[in-house]
Amino acid sequence: MGLPARATVTPGMQKKMVWAGSNLGSYGMAEEALGKLADQAISLGRIRRQLEAVGQERIAERDQAIAALKSMPLPERRVGLVGQKAPALAVVMMDGGRYQRRDHFGCPPTDDSAPAKSHWRESKVGCLLSMMSETFESDPCPDIPDNIANAGAIREFAKMAEITGPNEECSSLDIESSPTVDKVREEQEYEPPKRLSCEVVATSHSSDEFGWMLEARARQLNFQAAPRQAYVADGAKTNWRIQRAHFPRATPIADLMHALAYAWSAADVADEPDMFPKWAQLIWQGDVSEVIGHLRALQPNPQRPDVNPVPADRLSKIERSLTYFEKNCSHMNYPDYRRQGLPLTSARIESTIKLINRRIKGTEKFWGKETSESILQLCADYLSDSDPMTRFWARYHANQTGSNAYKNDSKICNV
Repeated sequence: MGLPARATVTPGMQKKMVWAGSNLGSYGMAEEALGKLADQAISLGRIRRQLEAVGQERIAERDQAIAALKSMPLPERRVGLVGQKAPALAVVMMDGGRYQRRDHFGCPPTDDSAPAKSHWRESKVGCLLSMMSETFESDPCPDIPDNIANAGAIREFAKMAEITGPNEECSSLDIESSPTVDKVREEQEYEPPKRLSCEVVATSHSSDEFGWMLEARARQLNFQAAPRQAYVADGAKTNWRIQRAHFPRATPIADLMHALAYAWSAADVADEPDMFPKWAQLIWQGDVSEVIGHLRALQPNPQRPDVNPVPADRLSKIERSLTYFEKNCSHMNYPDYRRQGLPLTSARIESTIKLINRRIKGTEKFWGKETSESILQLCADYLSDSDPMTRFWARYHANQTGSNAYKNDSKICNV
């Protein structure tokens, strides 16, 4: 059986190359898939160059929308689009993943004592969800479900919280790696809002630039005109800064699962029976100030140094949890969020980051800066329910006519 013939890059083949390079685990897997499924011999180098070129085109379109948004007066940015339907409930979620870049390869440290610059970078990912839910006169679920209060997944969250601080949240991929998390959410007695559609934004740029990207895409979806708006994230300060700057009308909500994880971590060293179920119920009911009071009581008393219920080597968990609740308590009014029909967890963004990380994260994967931005953009496009790539290809190929289309495609492949 002979090898597949070397492919001519037609418009249809372009689509296959970019899809395979963006969605499969590596360029090598994309090359193999095209050979076996499309019977075309296309090298991984050609796939990579095609993906980079198309990714840069999509980034240019994204940047145009951001530039238009930045040119608007602030009052205009805060109102919705006339004549376009807005979702009944607009929800923004954001978080960060991790991947490796080779920008600094070969660069010496800044001084003799400084370590070499890390190759790890953070990807910023956002989900813009159109949802629907009921609203209630009072809290529809005042008691925390047993399967949440006693879930083993909370213990896993807590272990990750021990590695990171209260302002530097752990990787969503690491948190979501256990199937226990999804099982907990599927079995919740409380019925969360129903997702209608989800659009994804992803970048390697700074958090400030990411905020503009989120707002620009949200404006295209007319989120600003939604009668109910929510912004769900973990406790990192960057998340709330973006919320205040770009989504001030959205109700800020600290992810419930992270809150319970910090409570579990502290209860684990308190040596008091049934402490976590008590704190979990208080958090569920929005009585976070009472949890804060309990945590403060576990700290050393300077006036009575001989009275210290927690050994010194275990106090860091108490202090970490206390800091988290003190800084995020204003975003933990969970009874009111349930009454308004708003989501309590950032499950969607966490699972989305896991999907993106399957493509870009790996011990053997080191990305160039421009290539990583291209692939993050395309991964986000293919994960979006509106299928923006179908509209992009229509625009892209409309700019090419007759035989020049193939000439231009060939040129693109060899950039």
